[in-house]
Amino acid sequence: MEEKLEIMPIELNTDAHNHTRGSDGRQTTFRAMLRAYNKGINTIAITDHDSVRGFRNLEKDVYSVMGTIREDKSYDISRILEMLENMHILKGTELITSYNGVIVEVLGYNFDVEKMEQEIANLKTSVREKPYEALYKGFNKIIDEKGLKFDKSVLDEAYEKIKAEGKGGVVGPFYNELIKYEENKELLKYTDENGEEKEADTMKLFINKHLYNKKSPLFVDMSSTRPTFKDTIDAIHRAGGQAFLAHAGRYKDKMPVEEYIDDMIAEGLDGLEVFYPDHTDELRKFLLGKVKEHGIKASGGSDDHHAEKEGIQYQTGRVAVPDIPETRWIHDTCERGKDFLNESVEIGEAIKELRELKEIRRKKAKENNELDKQIKEKQEISR
Repeated sequence: MEEKLEIMPIELNTDAHNHTRGSDGRQTTFRAMLRAYNKGINTIAITDHDSVRGFRNLEKDVYSVMGTIREDKSYDISRILEMLENMHILKGTELITSYNGVIVEVLGYNFDVEKMEQEIANLKTSVREKPYEALYKGFNKIIDEKGLKFDKSVLDEAYEKIKAEGKGGVVGPFYNELIKYEENKELLKYTDENGEEKEADTMKLFINKHLYNKKSPLFVDMSSTRPTFKDTIDAIHRAGGQAFLAHAGRYKDKMPVEEYIDDMIAEGLDGLEVFYPDHTDELRKFLLGKVKEHGIKASGGSDDHHAEKEGIQYQTGRVAVPDIPETRWIHDTCERGKDFLNESVEIGEAIKELRELKEIRRKKAKENNELDKQIKEKQEISR
């Protein structure tokens, strides 16, 4: 019988790929946890881009909530306490790197947070160029080699502005100038998954189908702007963590990822993100097959940013992560108490205080009920 991954039993309702304000997410870590818990998910991973700030932010969030609870005696403690006692937050990050010149991302899990923070800082020192510098040089090379009709002053002005002000970019100006001229648009054509020829008529399509696609004449090699794939994996390992290739399906427009996957695993990957919103049944089966073949692990998640904008429309809990041997590492991490909520001293103290406050308020409520009852009895007698 054909395996139906979406409906296989799930022992832990898990979403191992979420973003917060620790990088480009639109939610606090506390809100990410609350949103997941309200959907019946009890295990999430916070995987901010090149960052572990979300975990310290959570301790600050809980500290703030505790202040409100202490001041407001009517605040219902039960729901917050229940969530903190039952949720698991896997320690994670999503590091941006490159493989064969293509930007890819590697998820790190179960590391020491302080060590990972230092490793991320060290990785940044290995970068040879800023992204806008590589793009500017790459675009100029394309203009010259392809003989494009192009006003280079547009690109020069954008480059000088970002150098001087530290904001802006060169991709938008390049694309907007490129599409002004019909003779350039031949380079924007691509073949979709159905074999139909189309034109990259939005900047998002230009980026996905051309800018980071090694087969495109508009490809720019960004390897100088990111740490190497191997260095990134090694950094996660030095921090005590496990390295997983994130959303392999998102690289299919940029490189033949199925052909590269064995070599990528050989670089030291501990697992692959198999279950992901964009992954087809066929790709999930392929990735899970590779996981089994190499004896590594599988993960899955929604890539939730809590934002409704182009390219980031995934919502927490959207992807089912089945309870299979390849995903059991998630359950084992929680059982061993190695998730962030269990390891955080600050959150442990908050849980202890919440339990004490709940008991104090329970007793106070009981005393008040008894007092109200006595007053009513006296009033009835006096009548």
